[in-house]
Amino acid sequence: MHMKTPPPTPVLRVKDLTVDFKGPRGTARILEGIEFGLFPGEIMALVGETGCGKSITAKSILDLIPLRSLHRTGTVSFEGLDLFSLDHSEFRSIRGRSIAMIFQNPQSSINPVFTLGEQMYRLIRMYLKNEIDAVCQHQGLNKKAAIGEIAREKLAEVGLTETDRLLKSYAHEISGGMAQRYKIAQALLSSPEILIADEATSALDVTVQAHILKLLKQMSHKKGTTILFITHDLGIAAQICDRVAVMYAGRIVEIGNTMDIFQTPLHPYTRGLLESVPKLGYSETLQYVSGMIPDLVNPPRGCRFHPRCAHKMTHCEEQRPMNTTSADHHTVACHLYSR
Repeated sequence: MHMKTPPPTPVLRVKDLTVDFKGPRGTARILEGIEFGLFPGEIMALVGETGCGKSITAKSILDLIPLRSLHRTGTVSFEGLDLFSLDHSEFRSIRGRSIAMIFQNPQSSINPVFTLGEQMYRLIRMYLKNEIDAVCQHQGLNKKAAIGEIAREKLAEVGLTETDRLLKSYAHEISGGMAQRYKIAQALLSSPEILIADEATSALDVTVQAHILKLLKQMSHKKGTTILFITHDLGIAAQICDRVAVMYAGRIVEIGNTMDIFQTPLHPYTRGLLESVPKLGYSETLQYVSGMIPDLVNPPRGCRFHPRCAHKMTHCEEQRPMNTTSADHHTVACHLYSR
């Protein structure tokens, strides 16, 4: 996959994002110095093991973390606007409309009190006023019927069938895969400039997954939607993403275009992840990254990956590696490449 030529200014810029969690065992630094930019129309994957901080990064961007137990520093800028400087009502005008998110556990984010149809109709009235008027005019329907027609069409776009029955259902009456597709349909209603997809296809079977991935790719290419695709599935990242950012223990250790990451990975952790992916037709023993993600209440000094790294040096145990960026915008945080 060829990297699109990025414009000089990203539509979203995350800079020095750090999040501390105060718990009964002490303070855990679950994100430390996270930095990346998202450019218009690109799909960037955020990959890493479970517990490395991918979802917290997404929720921090949208101010969806409980600040009573978490302390957050750093900046997130959307089209030059510092999101963390906004009050609650100002942030709400951006969240959902300009920046939408598909959550990892879809059924927990569907209101159990109202039917799926009632929730869908509300968003259609909010975001698609012009489309409602067009359907009324061209099909001769009243407003209520037009909203229902649009809802069925949007659900069908994500591969859902029996839409009349679905719109009358409640969250507990549908499967996890159906809930995931329903939430994807909702997120796409506002035609957001940025879509954050947190394990958006993890609950889907392979045929529906392929349909959703194709839909997301079309959004990126035809509408210019920027997508942050959070996943642990490197195969999906290779299939649809322009760039890949690799996270480990609350830090981003490598960012590059997809071809570079998969063909010439630099960080030992990235190489370990790629070597652990099963390859069709090969019978060799499956490789894996030995060890576990560290305890973030008492993380290792220096490079957080050094206890699991076969290439560690003495200063890896004492000094945090800084980012090194090559001419092709391939960035890695590893002492092996420090100048």
